[in-house]
Amino acid sequence: MPPHTQRLAALALCAGLAAGPVTATVLTAEQLNVYRDGSSADWLLGNNRLLGDAFDNGNPLVGPAFSSTGTAATYNLLGAASAGVVSLAAREQNGQLLLDPNFGSVSPNAAGASGTSLRLRLLTNISNAGGGLNIGQTFAATLRLSLSAAPDPGQTFGLRLTDGGIATSNNDVVELFWSGNASGGNIVFRKQDFDLGLVSGLGSAAVAAPAHAAMLVLSLAHNEVDSNLISGSYNYADSNGQLLGSFTTFGNRAVAFQGESHTRVELRATGLTAPVPEPGTWALMGAGLALLLGRRARRAT
Repeated sequence: MPPHTQRLAALALCAGLAAGPVTATVLTAEQLNVYRDGSSADWLLGNNRLLGDAFDNGNPLVGPAFSSTGTAATYNLLGAASAGVVSLAAREQNGQLLLDPNFGSVSPNAAGASGTSLRLRLLTNISNAGGGLNIGQTFAATLRLSLSAAPDPGQTFGLRLTDGGIATSNNDVVELFWSGNASGGNIVFRKQDFDLGLVSGLGSAAVAAPAHAAMLVLSLAHNEVDSNLISGSYNYADSNGQLLGSFTTFGNRAVAFQGESHTRVELRATGLTAPVPEPGTWALMGAGLALLLGRRARRAT
């Protein structure tokens, strides 16, 4: 290896050691809406809204009242690294929800791949057929994410419908999320089946925000009574929350409700997935380390 390459390797190694752990971007949500009964046409008009949380009361674990009961909505934070970081992992600030995966713990997905994950689960009734998100009713959940806080490559921000904590099995986790990459990211629709150990992709589209867009709008919907199918769609909105055009819906739908009658809404942020260095990178790092150790040995003598 030429001397100048050795010097660069040593400098790169030193810079990497000095930089320390990389901090992931924080999910920044503007609004969560949950609708029940009616159709997508009703929901677009703001009708049949079960919950509209603008994240503006300063408490991420308590929301406004459900329209059906008049009682305040509550959330559970799942996946925090410890009880001491809960107030840092999820917080409300300036009318936004901040969900910080840097304070999340490591957990596996259905296929066994591990990563840092933090989830905020909306608690809805799972014993009363009319009290939650039930297969016998139509419903939808819509999350608005700030486009100014894009996930880094290796991160995801999004929305889930899950039967975790409801049935004895955990086979229905339907996800719609913004996956970060160097080109602005993709919108990904998929299903995780933890019983079978499968992660099934159902659709993907590049993030392509139109002019004046300030938010990415993600929506998961159960459009047909007694159907076990969930659809995923997305749109964009301006800084006032006005939708910019029509929703784009993925052609495939996810199969849910296998052994249970209810589902729950979760917001989810994942941390950075550290890339595995290429063999050439390992060689460069090794050469840099050897150079530094050789210099130290010569100085010692």
